[in-house]
Order: sequence, then structure tokens, then C-alpha cells
Amino acid sequence: MKMTTRPLWKAFFLLIAAAMLVAGCAAPKRGSTVSVLSPDFFGFGDDLARQLVANRQDGRKSGERLILTTFVNLDDLYETSGFGRTLTEALSTSLFKQGFGIAEIRKAPGLYVKSKSGELTLTRDASLIAQKQEAQAIVAGTYSLTPTTVIVNVRMIDAGSSDVISVGALELQRSANINYLLAERKGAVAGPMSAYER
Repeated sequence: MKMTTRPLWKAFFLLIAAAMLVAGCAAPKRGSTVSVLSPDFFGFGDDLARQLVANRQDGRKSGERLILTTFVNLDDLYETSGFGRTLTEALSTSLFKQGFGIAEIRKAPGLYVKSKSGELTLTRDASLIAQKQEAQAIVAGTYSLTPTTVIVNVRMIDAGSSDVISVGALELQRSANINYLLAERKGAVAGPMSAYER
């Protein structure tokens, strides 16, 4: 009598399919943020946070208190968009999960990054606010547009000396969602930064 292996293969594939289905339905790891959308801003924030931790010049990995400024357009450092605000929020979430303290200073007047010969420097007011908030570093970021991508750069700046102590960067493929956040739209805040965001 000849045995057929067909039922065994069917059973094997059904078992694999069931295992994949169960794995896909598993709850996310405690403390993680999950996005089922594309683009995954939480993933972008996680990637930038990992880079900032890995690239630290002074070897510190967490525990410090940080102030985050809103990501701004590299061509106009006083302009932001829904994209800049969303990316800042995602990075803030990721840095908090990495063990950093985050100072909430959105309503503090005078905190912004200004242009000086094409470089980012902290204003005197920013250093004073960092001192008041007992923050050791300020995280500032920019984005620049190409026809098909958005180039994102972020710096961690020592609040006392204004020295850059870490950097990170991403180049993101533009999508309908990213373009929507970058565009001026009626009923949404886009364009120059308000005092709320500084």
C-alpha cells in the first residue's frame, strides 16, 4: 500500500498559518507604541531616539531632563507644519520610553532656535528656560523637502554650553499622509510657529 504525504503537508501548512495568525494577534510589548498606519510616526520617533542615544558624545544614555522644540522647516527656521509637530510628539514619546525626563514647556514664551549663518543656535531665552526647567539638554530638529522625500535632522544640544552632544537623521519617503501634514490646509495650523510651539 502506497502512503501519500499530501495530508501531512496540508496539516503542516495549516499549523504554520495558524501560528502566524496567533503571533500577529499578540499584544504589543508593554510600554511600546504601535501604529498600523503608514507612515509610522512612532517608528520614526523610535528610530530618531535610538540614534540620539547611540550617538551621544558624553556616553550618557538616559535619565536626563530634556526640552524638545518643534521640528521646523530648514528653509525658514520660524516655520513649522503639522508634520513638524507630529514628528516632535512622536520623538517626545520615544525619548520618554528610553528613560529621559521630558519638560512640558509649550506655553513658555521665547523658546526657539534661531538662524545664525545657516547654523542652529539656542537663543539666550532658551538657555534661561532650560535652566528654569532644570533641563540638561534641548532637542531641536529640522526637516527639508525634496520632490519625493523629507530629510529630517535632529540635534541634542547641551543646555548650558550650547554644544551639540548628539545627532540623528532620517530620510522619509513622501506619502499622501506626509504631504497632508506638510500642506497648508483650511482649519489646521500650518505656517509660522506660534508662541505655544516655541
